[in-house]
Amino acid sequence: MIRYIVILFFLICMSYAQGDLLDLVSDNVAESNPVHATFKATRIVNSQSIEMPRPGTLEFMILHRFGSMSDGFYDLFGMDEAVIRFDLKYGLNDNVSFGAGRSSLNKVFDFFSKVKLLRQTSGQDATPLSLAIFTKFEIHTIDSDMDMTDRFTFDLQALIARKFNRSLSLQITPTFIHRNLVQTQKEPNDLISLGIGGRMKLTKRTSVNLDTFFPIGERPDSYTQGWGIGYDIDTGGHVFQLMITNAQGSYVSEYVEHARGQFEDLELYIGFNISRVFSL
Repeated sequence: MIRYIVILFFLICMSYAQGDLLDLVSDNVAESNPVHATFKATRIVNSQSIEMPRPGTLEFMILHRFGSMSDGFYDLFGMDEAVIRFDLKYGLNDNVSFGAGRSSLNKVFDFFSKVKLLRQTSGQDATPLSLAIFTKFEIHTIDSDMDMTDRFTFDLQALIARKFNRSLSLQITPTFIHRNLVQTQKEPNDLISLGIGGRMKLTKRTSVNLDTFFPIGERPDSYTQGWGIGYDIDTGGHVFQLMITNAQGSYVSEYVEHARGQFEDLELYIGFNISRVFSL
């Protein structure tokens, strides 16, 4: 099912991309101008976006996922349960940000950074895309008997994005995950996947977003491809992101490798991301 949704979304996106690309070009084509607002938030749905916190600002993000919708009205489609993540990041300058987070699922603490290496520009000698490197160090603390080094997971992502016009942005996210501890000897410690995400603007302040990750290499039979479909609302003071996803966790290794939900069983999760920016 998710494959058909992804295909449909990107067919629609490509029809938008054939529109007026001059929307991104300044009247003075002799100048090279940076392209802004490829995405409206630092997340697409679950995954990281190319966007950075503004320099000198502290961004506080709450990522909330309810329980499974499978029990229907019994627990109000999962709203009696909750998994939450707090995410605090600081924009050092236009190209560097760093932060820390804590997720209630598996009691994970993490530390991360995002470094922008290339910025999309328009005009003369335009740069066609933006590129950033995202790194994260996760510490799983749910099991108090684990050795310290067994708790560690390392994530590395390249965020490659392009804003085609005022309505359409796309991003691909090659992802590498290293787990110090695996459940069996047959499981690899290193996992590679390719993320694809997009944003299609509906109105001045709203958009529909989608992201998913395709595995590269073998996965166990229990593996389910992670995905999320979201609706962004820019309120001016913050960006509010509503979503349905098949991954309850909102940190990298969880939504990429440990999604479990299926359409057939309505094993899906309603959630939201909300961010607030503070100037320092």
